[in-house]
Amino acid sequence: MTLVVKPHSPWKTRLVIALALAAVVSAGWSLFEYGRYSAGFDAADAIKEHDALIAANKRLKAKVDELREQKAMVQRAGQIDHQAYTDLQGNLKNLQDEILELKEELAFYRGIVSPRDTSPGLRLQSFRVEPTGQERRYRFTVVLTQVLKNDTVTRGSVRLSIDGLQNGIQKDLSLDDVTAKKVKELAYKFKYFQNIEGELTLPKGFTAQRVTVQVLPRGRDRDKIEETYDWPAEETMTHVGEQ
Repeated sequence: MTLVVKPHSPWKTRLVIALALAAVVSAGWSLFEYGRYSAGFDAADAIKEHDALIAANKRLKAKVDELREQKAMVQRAGQIDHQAYTDLQGNLKNLQDEILELKEELAFYRGIVSPRDTSPGLRLQSFRVEPTGQERRYRFTVVLTQVLKNDTVTRGSVRLSIDGLQNGIQKDLSLDDVTAKKVKELAYKFKYFQNIEGELTLPKGFTAQRVTVQVLPRGRDRDKIEETYDWPAEETMTHVGEQ
């Protein structure tokens, strides 16, 4: 039996494999480039086109950012204009309310200085009742006057009575029935005019229909004043009666 010894060189094998792979890759790339060339592909033009697309993309992004800023500015301007318009409307409403209030005050003082009826004497100038915002609770105002040339002090009392239905049954309520301190009447004392104000609370289940205001001068029963007003059905009412 003969033993043959062969030298073992693994690096040569690896080198041959590497060279073979490189040859294959090089051949493949050459074929790929040849194919693109045959199809009319120009690498230099492709690079230029790529650069042009990148530049165009940057310009579009800049334009989008600019348009977004313009949109934000327009929206902000619109909000400012809307707020300014709302404020203007509010100011106009306040001015209109103030003008109306001044006209009412002017009419009131004219009624004192130059009344239609120039005869001296006490007058129930106006009566007002309005809700306070709390359930069944109301604020009332009685305005009494007398002609300016009447230089005497008048005094007396005011009574209120409210006519309505209590759970469907007719019922009359006096002032002490609807005031917290059970006030029976309201005193007055003045020379030219006086506002008498107060609050009242209607009982549960009571629906007011009418309110009667009595002005009772002290010691002069014959000069008593009595006026009856309808009580409006709406909770948000404001009712004024004038002579």
